[in-house]
Amino acid sequence: MKQFPSISKFFRIGWLGLLLSGGLSVTIPLLGGQAIAAEPKDNPTEGALPQETVQRLDTAITKIIQQNNLPSAAVGVWIPGKGRYQFVKGEADLQTKAARKFEQPFRIASLTKTFAATAILILVDQGKLSKSDPLAKWFPDFPNADKITVDDLLRMRSGIPDPSDAEVTDRLYDRPLSNFTAADWIKEAASKVNQFKPPNQETVYANVNYILLGEIAKKVTGKDIGVMITEEVINKLNLKNTSYPTTPDLPGGLHGYGWNPQTKQFQDKTEFNPAIAGPAGAIISDLPDLTTYVHTLCVGGLLKPETQKARLQGMPFAENPSISYGEGVLVTEDVCGHGGSIPGFSTEMYYLRKQNAVVVVSVNRLDRDNTLQTTPIVTAVVETLFPKFVK
Repeated sequence: MKQFPSISKFFRIGWLGLLLSGGLSVTIPLLGGQAIAAEPKDNPTEGALPQETVQRLDTAITKIIQQNNLPSAAVGVWIPGKGRYQFVKGEADLQTKAARKFEQPFRIASLTKTFAATAILILVDQGKLSKSDPLAKWFPDFPNADKITVDDLLRMRSGIPDPSDAEVTDRLYDRPLSNFTAADWIKEAASKVNQFKPPNQETVYANVNYILLGEIAKKVTGKDIGVMITEEVINKLNLKNTSYPTTPDLPGGLHGYGWNPQTKQFQDKTEFNPAIAGPAGAIISDLPDLTTYVHTLCVGGLLKPETQKARLQGMPFAENPSISYGEGVLVTEDVCGHGGSIPGFSTEMYYLRKQNAVVVVSVNRLDRDNTLQTTPIVTAVVETLFPKFVK
């Protein structure tokens, strides 16, 4: 049996929400002709999945929560025309023992990159930016700036190095309120000039690509990219519990945790300075919003059809050719989406192309070792609903 192609199985590159999913390295065409956004929240009368299926899913997920010592988990599945599945179990706050609710917001980490890329591509559609524009247009003193393009940044093909897992963890895991800004990211990346590789030759996942894209958007529009994302993506899709935060607080009462093997206790990792992650990982959202969003992300609706089609043209990663990355989105033969981790939170969201199905999973646990806690649940959901998919 083949495991559902998921993030931690194939590729890890830092706990700051910077994980990818794997699968066959292929190109996905525009799905279903002209891109039209479909929003599951517009169909509240759509029924649940069959009761037998619901019971099997409930049992499988509950077992994983118990075996893996998860504070809580929430799962959303939407199969247009066939039904929905919603699951939530566990504690939102281990101190007060408050139960987790399905619509409580959480930190979505690297899923933020899909929002940021969409905002950049909207600027392209508006004629305010070209994907062939060189980085030197805004950062003339940055290494290789005359050769690196906006599209290279979107596709993780800039050749710019990123800090290692160990460097990021040592700096930020125990100091999540550190004042580490976009300027700091860019300065640190530029200092590694001897490690740069020629652009548009290899796909190598690096956060600084999206930090730079955020700064480019600000120079082009005069607005912070968080404002752009809010106006052009969040508001247009009516994502009521999605936000680009400017403070360390997480609204709604859900806490994120990391397990300390020395004390054998959970540590609260809820507060986080969003400036550290920026357009690479700052956004907060919930299950209903992400269920709507990932369908639009992969099927289309916010971008011109030709722009949508181009963003889904994936290029394989250098370290693992089985994984492809488009313009801010994972693409395989069967799957489109993204995943991410940040202290206290693991998240995966996928659109299964052939099944026309959305799967979103959130767990409020992410440890120092950066192992995604959502992957076993994603696999169980897909095995239960689509057994042919994983064989």
